[in-house]
Amino acid sequence: MKHKGFIFDMDGVVVDNHSFHFKAWMEFSKKYNFPLNSEIYRDTYNGKTNADLFRMIFGNISDTEVKRYGDEKESWYQTLYQKEMKPHTGLVEYLDYLKEQGVKIALGTSAPPMNVDFTLDNLSLRHYFDVIIDGSKVEKGKPDPQVYELCAKELGLPPKECVVFEDSLAGLESGKAAGCSIIGVATSHTESELQSHVTQIIHNFTDPLVFSL
Repeated sequence: MKHKGFIFDMDGVVVDNHSFHFKAWMEFSKKYNFPLNSEIYRDTYNGKTNADLFRMIFGNISDTEVKRYGDEKESWYQTLYQKEMKPHTGLVEYLDYLKEQGVKIALGTSAPPMNVDFTLDNLSLRHYFDVIIDGSKVEKGKPDPQVYELCAKELGLPPKECVVFEDSLAGLESGKAAGCSIIGVATSHTESELQSHVTQIIHNFTDPLVFSL
């Protein structure tokens, strides 16, 4: 294979779950009375850590307050998504294929640990990932390249030997800035919206493109 490391974002890539996050955020916005709609969510929220988001909403709040708000919002999300959750189309077969090829696999996400555990353990996906970098392990959220730089470092590979699967514009910027190859996943954005940021785009992991990387 051309690449030795394969790095997956979680929300919108490992699982196509943005509609459930959006519903949870809308409930949260109604309770705490701040403006939010689908356009703001799509363009501003995707790819950012909870710390970045809650400080954007509430100002310079403490880490304790960030965690409290985060636990509340993520509990709503998990309740909404619990019965509907499933791996993104073709993902498990593709991860099996990558394991057979002997390449290294990482998860690089801005999501908090409670959502990473919720997703990987409920869907029995944890064993596929050699490295897991979540939102608690980075100081700077996407579009900063830190999350993907850390993934490559933990995989023991230079970023240029890694490919990143991302659905958010901030995430694509992050992967590109880290020096990785980037593949857009058209879940939270349309293919036309992604085209200004990336030339290689898939809708799911049955696309033949993913087997040529």
